[in-house]
Amino acid sequence: MCIDANSIVEIEKFLLKIAETEEYLSVEYLIFSIRKLYLDYMSALRLRNFEVPYYLESLVKCVDREFEKSGILADDILKYMLANDINNWVRYYTDVFLIPISSVASEEKIQCDRQLFMLVLTAYILDSFRNGIVDIRQIVAGEKMNYETNQYKLSVVNGVIFHRDYFVFDDKAYLYNMLTDTSVINFTDEMPGFARIITEQICTGDILLRLDERLALPAKQAISYSTLNFEKFYGPQFHFEDKIKKVKTIIVHFNKESSNKLLMVIKRDYDLARSEDFYHIELETLPYADDSTKGTHRITTFLHGMYYPKDDCFVHIDYTRNQYPMQDYIKKYTQSETDVPIDFYAEKDLHYKIWCVENGRYSREVWYNLMVVSLSKEYRELLDEILA
Repeated sequence: MCIDANSIVEIEKFLLKIAETEEYLSVEYLIFSIRKLYLDYMSALRLRNFEVPYYLESLVKCVDREFEKSGILADDILKYMLANDINNWVRYYTDVFLIPISSVASEEKIQCDRQLFMLVLTAYILDSFRNGIVDIRQIVAGEKMNYETNQYKLSVVNGVIFHRDYFVFDDKAYLYNMLTDTSVINFTDEMPGFARIITEQICTGDILLRLDERLALPAKQAISYSTLNFEKFYGPQFHFEDKIKKVKTIIVHFNKESSNKLLMVIKRDYDLARSEDFYHIELETLPYADDSTKGTHRITTFLHGMYYPKDDCFVHIDYTRNQYPMQDYIKKYTQSETDVPIDFYAEKDLHYKIWCVENGRYSREVWYNLMVVSLSKEYRELLDEILA
């Protein structure tokens, strides 16, 4: 398994060169939005004899072409991948599919299907440069929007068909982006919890989603990668207060073990067109942070609804992820400075809306159900405490 130092240098130069190509950059966000390592996901391709997926064809060809130019031995780069094989997927492909193809493979030479070898190498490169840090600023900077959007970059997608890992609109399959909560209600469900509630419980108004073309493929090329999820949601029936009297009410509940907080803000407003009061009802998850917390920023889940008490219904519900600079977030969480209150908002560009329903009439039960499927168990319990 030994590789000489010069070969390692050349291999790493090659890997970096691929990561800077247009072919790599064009699929990077799509691949990273698959919520598992690509070498892991790729194992399902064995059922189709490892046919190169449509969206990877250009990159695999690029890798093959640049590898040929590099003069690097296949044996050396395989040894390199095996030596840096954190999750043993390279070992799996090597032992099961690569080496056994040829019974005459010598210790010096690898003899196997070239396309499969290049596909494994491509997947290894994608996994090696996978960024584990999600930064909304970077996501927004790279977005490609082809449809008309509102000020929050959401598009009306009435008629959308939801699936477990993607949704289909206008004959295109869009992967849910990395910030979308795709948890299911029951482990056999074929779509995320929020999508099931929208599909089954909402029959009026508009559905709005973020249509980033970087995540779009022809519907027949849809990417599906999930296995069964055994998390199930639960919670008591929600009953609203009869009347909210204050202009703004702030409620905070926290988990004594983790110190994570759930913030609820209720703000009274007035609809001039309808000549009646309504309320903005906001929920935000606030994970624990202090001066020792590492990282440059913190991302929270933010849920917003517009409730009209006269009609006893919501007319708008949306799901957003907020990103705060770490120092501002710590001030917000700790309430240590008056200029950064706990209901301090993220910058508009970092207030990243993902889905919305509006222009309809949505019951309190629908609102509650959408809140429940958008929060993890810990925050669902805090919400039930607030609403008890």
